[in-house]
Amino acid sequence: MIALTIDEIDQYWNEMDKLELDDVPTLVNNLGKKQPYILTYLMATGNDILSQPEREALLFMGVMIWYIVGHIVPEVPEISGDTLDDCENKNLEMLEYLAGEPESEFMDTVERIMAKYHQAEFLRYIIDRLLEEPEKGIEISEDNMGMMVIYLKTIIDCLDSAIPDEKV
Repeated sequence: MIALTIDEIDQYWNEMDKLELDDVPTLVNNLGKKQPYILTYLMATGNDILSQPEREALLFMGVMIWYIVGHIVPEVPEISGDTLDDCENKNLEMLEYLAGEPESEFMDTVERIMAKYHQAEFLRYIIDRLLEEPEKGIEISEDNMGMMVIYLKTIIDCLDSAIPDEKV
């Protein structure tokens, strides 16, 4: 899909901020109907390492990603379980690669990866919002923060790969 702009992302994020808490189950239901594998992934991934508040934040961020993409590109093809697995495996390989980088080169490597990443602005936006969670009283451990970013990047990558490079 085309690279999303900060203005587009921010517009739909702000729209979501105006929703009532009672509206969230309907959104999650809609995600389950339109993207069942993404919802299953968000509900199941990280269960062995993430706390309940971290899992809730992951689900919320995943729903936000889907909501934003769905409003910019209304007919998002259904993501398959194989696509999710492929995207997650690539992200885990990247994580392993980064773990092997010397500390002195780590940030340079991350910057090179982000410079080539098609949805860099979207990922940065989501990371910024995830970093705000502790300010809202949701504690996220440093180790789990990294894994949550990988899980959310996997969702972005799946949606990015499923949509043509033009707006519908």
